[in-house]
Amino acid sequence: MRRQLTRLLILALCAGALVIACSSFLPRFRVGLTGRAAGPVTYYVSPAGHDDAAGTSPATAWRTLRRASVAVLKPGDRLLLRARASYAGPLRLGPGDAGSAARPVRIGSYGDGRATVTSRGSGIVVTDTGGVTIADLTLRGDQATATGAGIDLFSNRTAGPRFGHVVIARVTASGFGNGIAVAAAHAVGFRDVRINEARLTGNINAGLAAFGPAPSRRTPVYAHADLLISHVTAAYNKGDPANRQVNSGNGIVLGSVAGARIAWSVAHGNGGNGAALHEGPFGIWAYDARGIVIDHNVAYGNGSNNVYDGGGFALDRNTSHCVLQYNLSYRNWGAGYQLYSSSQAAPSRDNTVRFNITSADSRTQHESGAVIINGYAQNSAVYQNTIVTASPPGPIHPAVYLGRAITGIVFLNNIFEGRVAAPLVLSAAALGRRDALLQGNDYFPAGPMWLVRWGPRAYLSLPGFRAGTGQETLNGQPTGSSADPRLTGPVLRLAVNGQGRWQAGANFDLAHGSPARGSGLNLRRLGVRPGIAGPGAARPNIGAR
Repeated sequence: MRRQLTRLLILALCAGALVIACSSFLPRFRVGLTGRAAGPVTYYVSPAGHDDAAGTSPATAWRTLRRASVAVLKPGDRLLLRARASYAGPLRLGPGDAGSAARPVRIGSYGDGRATVTSRGSGIVVTDTGGVTIADLTLRGDQATATGAGIDLFSNRTAGPRFGHVVIARVTASGFGNGIAVAAAHAVGFRDVRINEARLTGNINAGLAAFGPAPSRRTPVYAHADLLISHVTAAYNKGDPANRQVNSGNGIVLGSVAGARIAWSVAHGNGGNGAALHEGPFGIWAYDARGIVIDHNVAYGNGSNNVYDGGGFALDRNTSHCVLQYNLSYRNWGAGYQLYSSSQAAPSRDNTVRFNITSADSRTQHESGAVIINGYAQNSAVYQNTIVTASPPGPIHPAVYLGRAITGIVFLNNIFEGRVAAPLVLSAAALGRRDALLQGNDYFPAGPMWLVRWGPRAYLSLPGFRAGTGQETLNGQPTGSSADPRLTGPVLRLAVNGQGRWQAGANFDLAHGSPARGSGLNLRRLGVRPGIAGPGAARPNIGAR
């Protein structure tokens, strides 16, 4: 599974070049003002306007976004489009248009409702500038090609600081290559980007994608920094059937980013149409990234056109110091949660997967599991998760799949509930305790047969597994259990489309008297910081709830 969005980057570069090349051919409009006001100016665009008008009031509005793109927007200026009307894009903001965090340039609607920007390429293009707020707009493409984005942030800067402060709020984008793209041609991109309450559906490559040059191994420099993505819905972004090189059809994907949070968002129904042969998309994931926190999200019903990927959440190639926590994944084609890298030189390392739930994931016919730790995944902790497997229409997969090349992976206080006749844990090799260490987990099979496969050996009981591998022991004493955790609710029949709904219920709570209550290992004594909402007691519960 190669994680490269090369084609997307090339397309973004071409888009940036097009902006520069076309700037000298923009029409020269007669401006109806003899001078600019001393303070911020509000400009208006309306189907009833005229491009030779002043544009400074609804009565003197401009008519086209072509005219609006020529205006020079200064800090505090606003450009407002009359609501319930449609405008042919793109709207372009360039280096001459700049605001600040305190006084951003604002793009939005006026009147009752939202304005709509339509385009065969990108809807709104922000090139080599920052201090911009875009809000309360609908963007609609024709989905003819996988190029362009509903909102396209593009940096062509080769040196200097990143472009700062971009806010995108309450927008919808459909029918583009990407709903929203944050792209850089070089190692200088954007910082302090806030994307909130966006609905990104029916795009080709991704609902939301951030990307740039891959950071070097010795001196990693990431194009973008400090991104916050919250309350975003990325759905039915199905992929590019003409792209056989790299994955497409992602919900939310971050690449070349240092420091970001994806929270309270939903990715569903993505993937399935991409033509890549050896990799697939995910609902929410990151690659070439450091310090990404993905929390309180839901991913369900995501897919792939092949046997690879198509899962809920992933930390892929060259990710480090990232956290997957408090997420729900269910009924995805691939794994609910995955740590992976195909490159020994760019491992997925020093990451954490905690307090997550996966139910009925992993339906692919490839080697898989509800949780996959594979390839060059290193020095990462997987703890306090609840993993429930179900019988898919195809091969039956384990709760956890461990690859041959992993090192330094620990599993602590997880629930492995297998409601299928499959191994609870399947290790492709007879890994040593330095490669994979399992302690304090609960292994509960669906039927009478308890099974763990560890390399060539099959173990039919927890005591046999301990004796044969040294797993599930601590200071010479046995750990772990094989008891029914007694999860409440319809854990395999979910119909949850938002975090608030499942967190308010008791689907995965431990029933009163559950043997998993108060029987976990003290993580702090094992050198693990369990997080602000994690168990701090000497004997925490096992599992995510």
